[in-house]
Amino acid sequence: MANFESHSQINGSNGHPPKASFGDVQLPNTHLHYVTCGEGEPLIIVPATVSLIEQWMPLAQFMGQRYKSYFFEMPGHGKSTPYPFKFNSSYVPQTVEAFADAMGIEKFTLMGFSFGGLLAMRTLEHLEHRINKVILLSPLLSQETLKYQNPKRWIIKTGMNLLKNSKAQQTAHQIMNSNYFEKPLMYAVSKITNVEQSILKSKNALKIPISTLDVFAHTVGEIFEMEYKNGGPPSEIPCFFGMSIYDDMIDFGMTESIVKKHFKNLTMQKFFHPYHQPPEPPTFDWLVNGFDEFLSIIK
Repeated sequence: MANFESHSQINGSNGHPPKASFGDVQLPNTHLHYVTCGEGEPLIIVPATVSLIEQWMPLAQFMGQRYKSYFFEMPGHGKSTPYPFKFNSSYVPQTVEAFADAMGIEKFTLMGFSFGGLLAMRTLEHLEHRINKVILLSPLLSQETLKYQNPKRWIIKTGMNLLKNSKAQQTAHQIMNSNYFEKPLMYAVSKITNVEQSILKSKNALKIPISTLDVFAHTVGEIFEMEYKNGGPPSEIPCFFGMSIYDDMIDFGMTESIVKKHFKNLTMQKFFHPYHQPPEPPTFDWLVNGFDEFLSIIK
């Protein structure tokens, strides 16, 4: 296993982000909205929970320096229509496969960040014969790796179970879209989840459609119950794993151990920023100067 340590500083970049091209495609069970950036070997980036293209554009363009990168909005988010059934991570590999087919992609590199790490692993199980490499950035692969104490776990799990009820969703949606409750609700969500208010605000986290709220409830509910296990031998597919040892949401050591069990050919790079996701929306220049070293080792 190769191991790289990065002490990169953020100093600004003179590079220009690859041009983005948007599209929509009808797939079985969803109408998917996507963006593609750059040229080269195809890369499919699997979204994390509530992920919109506008929020992920810098990452898609950053990866577009080396790949023809594709990012799609998860069914039920943004302009992608929900599945006709309740969300479950086991449905995502079929969506990735159908998307690759629609794009005319035979083999590709697969990438996942945070909850997208679990979705990438599920997709690898289903499509290993079509995947050249796997890139995992701060992947959430088990509820045990979450740095939440039991009281917070109980609050979040209970809240997500309540939100799976349609009447509770309607009530919650009205409260979330009320200007009167915005500040105290933003404060409470930040305290419970350990996510900075600036991140929640940048993602407009409270102003989401009720269909997205339903998908979010089922997604987060699954996060607090999941335990990724692959009964087969470790994968021969090369894996590039990058994560901060100071991640404030996911335990680095436990995540590293899980990844090592599942990949024989592993290249790892440690980062040293004190967060799971940056407190301010990342820019293309910020990614280039903070993580270009990681991109350079992905061959």
